[in-house]
Amino acid sequence: MAAERAAYRDETAEADPAGLIFVDESGVTTRMTRHYARAPRGERARGSIPCGGWRRVTLLGALGLEGVVAMMSVEAATSTPVFLAFLDQVLLPEMARRPGATVVMDNLAPHKAEAVRERIEGAGLKLRLLPRYSPDFSPIEPCWSKIKTLLRAREARSVEALDRDLPAVLDAISAQDAHGWFRSCGYPAPH
Repeated sequence: MAAERAAYRDETAEADPAGLIFVDESGVTTRMTRHYARAPRGERARGSIPCGGWRRVTLLGALGLEGVVAMMSVEAATSTPVFLAFLDQVLLPEMARRPGATVVMDNLAPHKAEAVRERIEGAGLKLRLLPRYSPDFSPIEPCWSKIKTLLRAREARSVEALDRDLPAVLDAISAQDAHGWFRSCGYPAPH
């Protein structure tokens, strides 16, 4: 695994970070709430989560140096058909403005499907898989953390509320955030 990580570092050392688009997925639920809160001295901070009836939503997204490039939510786990739908309906139309970019993904089974490779390369893009067990090389991982923190503060209790709140949360992801995440993952992003 160390050799894979070193090879990946060597191969991406010369890459222009502006041409790298990181794709990943993450799950959110309708029971998310803040982990910490403040209250006036002597008072209890109040919050609640639903005991039952909560729902899970998968967010499929792409991050570039300028911020979130594409995002889709779906009430399903990421399977090859779900990931192909994300590519066809959301990511590849957006990537038409970025010919020659490199799409970087982890080693989730749907990412490695031949149909995924064909679609990405057929769109004039390059495909690069991260080394196994290397989320520290993916700037979209800290992006998910910020998205989930912002969604927790909104306490959306339905899928409709999550979908309604998601655009404002995504607007809070700035190019400055993305630059910092790229740098923290070892990519030479400008300050």
